[in-house]
Amino acid sequence: MNFDKFFVWATAIVLGFAAVGKIDVLQHWIWKEQAKLIMESRTSNWGSPRFFPDRPFVNSNSDKSLNTNR
Repeated sequence: MNFDKFFVWATAIVLGFAAVGKIDVLQHWIWKEQAKLIMESRTSNWGSPRFFPDRPFVNSNSDKSLNTNR
């Protein structure tokens, strides 16, 4: 990945906020976005690990009482 241009943009944004004296606003925004990212990356938001639905147990015998997956 090419991070050269990203680094230039990030540095320009930080210097711009520092020049107008609003670095605390930038820091607050960064903390808020980090908290949002952490909340969204929780495992409870990932969904079910089951990709395929359960298939009923198919018994080769004709006896239906052996089918334990009902």
